[in-house]
Amino acid sequence: MQQQWLMTLQGLSASGRSWDVRVCAEQLSDEQSGKVNAIPALLGDVAWSASLIRHGDVYRLSGQWQAMLRRQCSRCNAPFDWQVSALMERNFMLGDAQLEHSGDADTGEDICERLPAPGELDLLDVLREDIWLAWKADVVCSDACKGLCLGCGCNLNTGACNCEQDEFEHPFAALRQLKLDG
Repeated sequence: MQQQWLMTLQGLSASGRSWDVRVCAEQLSDEQSGKVNAIPALLGDVAWSASLIRHGDVYRLSGQWQAMLRRQCSRCNAPFDWQVSALMERNFMLGDAQLEHSGDADTGEDICERLPAPGELDLLDVLREDIWLAWKADVVCSDACKGLCLGCGCNLNTGACNCEQDEFEHPFAALRQLKLDG
């Protein structure tokens, strides 16, 4: 892990710290670094702008990021480039417990992650966590994706299938014979 992504909260100045950077895809996809799982299939660097500011005992990290990943369409199974972006907001405190609720009990806001003093924070792991939280299991290449033919598996976006469709052998074909009073 490169030192530039490690930050000690206890030493943070009163003005905080801000950044607008492109995080190298190789660093985020390196399985040998960090504690959070590497991000596979990144197609380029991740744009990340954020700030870390101290408010009393709470260190608030907020910002946004944007990435491009290679994914498989859930309908047609074709690979496509998935553009994803998200806003992030995380709160940290120094101490021994894992999580603490420091806000109003009714709102459910201000959940703080506790870090042991001096509060060493690996920013690459924080970004990796946020990308994983934005991950969707079911993504499609486009809203107009036609998917695969249920009979032969042909990608209906690239051509017509050659299935012979017998309307009388369809499981619901008998419903056509019903006469409804109306």
